[in-house]
Amino acid sequence: MLKKIFILAVLGALGFGAGYLYVDRMVAARLSSRRDQLMPAVYSDTQTLASGHAIKAAVLKNALLDRRYREVTGAPANPGEFSVRGATFEIYTPAFRTPDGRMTEPLRAAFDTESATVSNHTHPESNLIVLEPQIVSYLGNAEQRASSFRPLKEIPDNIIKAVVAIEDERFVRHAGIDLIGISRAMVKNIAAMRVVEGGSTITQQLAKNLIFTPKRTLGRKVMEAFGALSLERRLSKDQILELYLNEVYLGQEGAVSIHGVAEAAKTFFGKQLEELTLCECAMLAGMIKAPSLLSPRKHFKRALERAALVLNKLRELNLISEKQLQSALLEKPQVIKETLHARTAPHYITALSTALEDSLNLEAASFSGLMVFTGLDPALQQCAEDALSKGVAKLESQNKALAKNGKRLEAGLVAIEPYSGKIKAWVGSRDYSENQFDHVYQAKRQIGSTVKAFLYLTALDRNLNSYKTATPLTILSDQPLAVDLVTKQLWEPENYDKKYRGDVTLRYALENSLNVPAAYVGQRVGIPNLVRTLKQFRVSDQPPAVPALALGAADTTLLQLTSGYAALANGGIYTAPRMFISALDSEGIPLAVGKIFEERVADENAVYVLTNILQGVIERGTGAVIRRLGFTGNAAGKTGTSNETRDAWFEGFTPNLATGVWVGLDDNLPIGLTGGVAAAPIWAEFMKCAAEYREDLAFVPPPGVVFLHVDSATGELATPACPSEQVVREVYVRGTEPQRACRLHGEGIEEAPPDYGSLPAAEQTDDTTARHRRENLWDTLFGR
Repeated sequence: MLKKIFILAVLGALGFGAGYLYVDRMVAARLSSRRDQLMPAVYSDTQTLASGHAIKAAVLKNALLDRRYREVTGAPANPGEFSVRGATFEIYTPAFRTPDGRMTEPLRAAFDTESATVSNHTHPESNLIVLEPQIVSYLGNAEQRASSFRPLKEIPDNIIKAVVAIEDERFVRHAGIDLIGISRAMVKNIAAMRVVEGGSTITQQLAKNLIFTPKRTLGRKVMEAFGALSLERRLSKDQILELYLNEVYLGQEGAVSIHGVAEAAKTFFGKQLEELTLCECAMLAGMIKAPSLLSPRKHFKRALERAALVLNKLRELNLISEKQLQSALLEKPQVIKETLHARTAPHYITALSTALEDSLNLEAASFSGLMVFTGLDPALQQCAEDALSKGVAKLESQNKALAKNGKRLEAGLVAIEPYSGKIKAWVGSRDYSENQFDHVYQAKRQIGSTVKAFLYLTALDRNLNSYKTATPLTILSDQPLAVDLVTKQLWEPENYDKKYRGDVTLRYALENSLNVPAAYVGQRVGIPNLVRTLKQFRVSDQPPAVPALALGAADTTLLQLTSGYAALANGGIYTAPRMFISALDSEGIPLAVGKIFEERVADENAVYVLTNILQGVIERGTGAVIRRLGFTGNAAGKTGTSNETRDAWFEGFTPNLATGVWVGLDDNLPIGLTGGVAAAPIWAEFMKCAAEYREDLAFVPPPGVVFLHVDSATGELATPACPSEQVVREVYVRGTEPQRACRLHGEGIEEAPPDYGSLPAAEQTDDTTARHRRENLWDTLFGR
């Protein structure tokens, strides 16, 4: 009998020994490979405050609060603080990493919202204040985590005392397993007939977090004990505590798990650890037992009660005074909204990940504290999401046929800064949780009448066509047209309203999106030339060389089309859209750079003339709904409706922002709505919101254009005898303007009066180019 007991004892000892050695090797491997894995963070663009650039006080205050600045009553004493006195904001910016890897220095400055002036106290010679980029999202999947490693010496005593007091008050006295604590917990649990206290030490919890799964079994508890003993053998108490405080799980924010007290402080209170109050420290320590049930965001009252328990425990252990206890019990910590790890612009973040994978190994880079700097503007992104979701819902409520057929409209919106290519806003669908398909860059749809901007530019720019240069007052035919196709069939385009208007000007045809004149222009400039223009503007990779291309018979993505319109906003210079500016490691070393690609694709003078006509689309043409909806800023744009109303578009731009909107169905069935009805209102609502954050700039005419007063009945220079209601102010590429005075009202004057019909000299430039003169209105470059 004794022999059997001895054998069993030996076997048991060998089993425990083998188990310990197995776990000890796991601990050693885990510690040796342990690196601070930070989630790859995606940063927004910086925001610059400059003298002369107005910004509303409420907008500036929100920009500061979004960056977790704290408002103070006196002068800001610490980085990340601001104060407001009248119209003046005193701002103390923190040091931050720039996209090129440099660290800035903290800056003290003031901005007056009434006079729009900057007073830079740190650098008086500068009239700029640059606000740091914001973290807008994280790269990765639902299993990823957020953590911010802090050495133990940088963790405040209050948080250390609170955690040790409530989780393991005998931490410094045991060797990883607290038999006294286990016994005490067993007695309390038996007396209460339920589990009211655990016996796991901080070291055991660390072993569980580092090595084991959350599954609760007796075997796992034994393995945890082995892990705790191994950790105690290998690490000092300070090292264990440091690792625990940076590793401990403290809940979720969206799909991101929060680990470590430093990350939790930012997540729930928007503070650095050293800024936490005693009550906030107690609240974080109290969360460890049940991070979800004791979350201050979800269950504030319960979390506050738990914090009080922690505070009383600190007093019981004589770690705080009675005065500190009473003061802390009166606190009501301010818990911030769930924003730090919320997925902003999820479609964009997905597309960004794909773009980054072409330049670096994301999985490997995640260990280096990857920082991805983008041009995204969080305020504009919110504007875009609101405008799109509300706009599509409104369309469905106003068009019951869509809901009756069970069809759910989809939409996409993208906004690009024309001169930099930065993506400022990106909404790939009306609801990412329901539809991850990205209508910005994955959906290829027929572009409809949005092609007409490039069609008419081909006619206006002498370098883009092999025929003759048109002007806004070139006469086009709006009469039945038949074009012979290579298939021996006839193509007979029609206007949307099935009506014909006779002869119309190029301006009128484009502003009102007439199809027949556009088809006519397509034949005159040559479809091959239109194909070349679309390729140069990167609107379409392989547009079909067919007559219907003049009416938009080409498929492309919203991103490509909007990039083409951004080139118009940029005076004919195409700048490729930049998914990111740079990707840096935690030390600021560049891992990848989003290079700028620029190319002039059209003459700036012809582009300006086209832009002027596209302004008319918004003022009185198919996009006039934009003015009716209250957007008052300078803008140009074009509606688009594809065949059988399957796609509704609006592409519009200001000098500093190009924005495209698409509305349709994923099954490509007709929606029965035009671009002016479906897409333009969403664009208008977005731009009204964006106007709060973007300066309203005018389109500046280049030196190679001229404005003249012209008699609209003849297309010739206006004279004093021309009826005022017939006199219009028109723009021309210099050298294509009319040279003859109006003969209908000019009483036989052969040449233009020297000072009548032109703008003031300040708006003119010297030009010695002699151009041919037209004999009459019908002797146009696109004559029939």
